[in-house]
Amino acid sequence: MLVLSFFSCVPERIKTRPERPELPKEAYLNYMLGYEAEISGRWEDALKYYSYVLKSDPASSYIRTQMSSMLLRMGKVSAAVIMVEETLKTDPDYVPALMLLGELYNSQKNTDRAIKIFEKVIKLAPAQDDAYLYLAILYAANHRNDEAMDVLESLLKIDSGNVMGLYYLGLINIDMEAYDKAAEYFKRAVELKPNFDSAYVNLGIISEIKEDLKQAEEYYRLSTEINPHNTIALERLTQIYLKEKTVDKAIEQLRKMSLQEPADADVHRRLGFLYIENKQYERALEEFRMVIESKPTDIPARYYLAVTLEDMDRRKEALEEFKKIIALDPKHINAFLHIGFIYSKDGLHNEAAKVYEEILSFEKGKSEIYIYLGLSYMQLKDYKKTEAVFLEALGLFPDDAELNFNMSTIYEKTGRFDDMIKYLKRAIELNPEHADALNYLGYSYADKGINLKEALSLIKRSLELKPDSGYIVDSLGWVYFKMGRYDEAIETLKKALTLIKDDPVIHEHLGDAYFSKGAFRDALGAWEKALEFHEKEEGLKERVEKKIQDLKLKIK
Repeated sequence: MLVLSFFSCVPERIKTRPERPELPKEAYLNYMLGYEAEISGRWEDALKYYSYVLKSDPASSYIRTQMSSMLLRMGKVSAAVIMVEETLKTDPDYVPALMLLGELYNSQKNTDRAIKIFEKVIKLAPAQDDAYLYLAILYAANHRNDEAMDVLESLLKIDSGNVMGLYYLGLINIDMEAYDKAAEYFKRAVELKPNFDSAYVNLGIISEIKEDLKQAEEYYRLSTEINPHNTIALERLTQIYLKEKTVDKAIEQLRKMSLQEPADADVHRRLGFLYIENKQYERALEEFRMVIESKPTDIPARYYLAVTLEDMDRRKEALEEFKKIIALDPKHINAFLHIGFIYSKDGLHNEAAKVYEEILSFEKGKSEIYIYLGLSYMQLKDYKKTEAVFLEALGLFPDDAELNFNMSTIYEKTGRFDDMIKYLKRAIELNPEHADALNYLGYSYADKGINLKEALSLIKRSLELKPDSGYIVDSLGWVYFKMGRYDEAIETLKKALTLIKDDPVIHEHLGDAYFSKGAFRDALGAWEKALEFHEKEEGLKERVEKKIQDLKLKIK
C-alpha cells in the first residue's frame, strides 16, 4: 500500500535543467534544433541533432546525458544505461548523469545500485532535493523506514517548505501505524499547498482508521473538490457511504467515476450491484450491458445481468444470457443451475433433468446437483429414477442431511412408511435443527395417529426454528386434532391460514376439526374452500367431495 502510494507521486525526473555548456559555434545550431525537438516531444529528432553536437564535442557530459534521456523516453532503457555509464566513467561526479542513472537503475529494479547512486549525489550536491526524495522512496520501499525518515528530515533542514518531503514523511508514518504523527505531516503539507488533493486523501484514510467516518468524508470531499478526477477519493467516499448504508450516495459517487472513466468496466459492474441492492433493476441492467459492450467475454457481468433478468421474471431473456455464459465457459455450474431452475419454474421438468445430468457429467462433487435431479424426476412422477439418483448420491455423501431428508420424501410418495421414517430420523441425527425433517416426521406420526406425544414435541421444535411457517403451524394443528384437542386444533389451523391462505390441505384439516367438534356448517365451509384450490394437491378433490357428500346426508 505504502509503496504504491510512494511511486504514484515520484518527483519529476529533473527539476532544473543543467546549465548548457559552451559549445563550438558549428554545434550550436544543431543543439538548438535538438532542444526544440525535445520540448516538442520529437525524441528521435532530438537524439539525431544531439548526436551531431556530440561529434563536435565528444567529451560533453551534458550532451551525453541529454542523449541518454532521449533514449529512456524512447523506451530504450538498456541503451540509455550503457551511455550514461560511459559518461560517468570520464566524469564520475556529474550530478545530472548520476540522477539519470539512479532513475534508470530503479526502473530496472536494481534497487541497491540506485540507492548507492542517490547517496553519492547527496554527498556531492547537498541541495539536490530530488536525490533526497528518490533515496527516501527507495529506503521505504525496502522497509528501511528509519533511514528514509532521516533522509527526509535532512531535506527539511535545508528546505523546510518542501511539500513532497512532508508528504512522504506522512506516508512512512502511516506505514509504521504512527497515525497522529502522519496526520501532522499531511496537515503541514496542505498548509503549504492547499490544493494538494493526495494529502487530503491520506488524512481521510487516517480518519477512517480511527473510525471517524464524518471527518474522513470531509477530507475526501475536499480532495474531490480540488481534483474531481481523484478516483481514490471517489472510491473511498463510495466505501464510506456503503458502510453507512447510504446506497443512494454510493451510487452518486460511482456515477461520477463512470463519467470520468466511461470505459472502466469495474465501475459499471459495481454500479450494477448497487442498483440491484437498491431494487433499481432496469438501471442495473444498463450498467451490466455497458460492461458487456466493452468486454463481451466478461462472464461475471453477463452472469449478474442474467440473474437480474431472472429476478425480474424475464425468464426467456435470462435463459438466453445463461446459455451465452455456457458458450464462453462450458463448465459454469451456476449458469447451468439457473437454466435448470428456470425450466422447473416453467414446468419443463424433463428439460431441467437433462441440465442437471449434464452438470453431473463433469461435476460429481456437489450433493445438491443430485437433489435437483432427483426432484425433477419426482415432478415427472418417475419415482424409480428418483430413488436411483438419491441412492447413488447417498453412496457418495452418506452424511448429507439434506440428501437423507429428500430420500424420505420418495418413500413417502411410494408408500414405504418404515423407510421414510428411517431416513427422516437419519436426517435429524445429522442435523438436529433440520426444521423440515422434524416437521415431516412429526406430521407423519400424527397422520398415522401414532407416537402423538413425540409428534407434538417434534413439531414444536420445528416451529421454534421456523415460527412463521404456515405448513408447520398446520402440522401443529393436525397433531392437536389427532390428540382430540379440537379447540386448540381449530385455533391453530386458523392461524396457519393467516400465513398460507390458498393451501387446500389446511382448509381440509380445519374442516375435519370443525366436523369432529360438531360444527357442521363451519366444516362444510372449510371443505368447500379447500375445493377452490384442489389442483394444488393430488387426490384431494375426490376425498373432500366425499366428505361434503357424507356431511350433507348427515345434516339432512
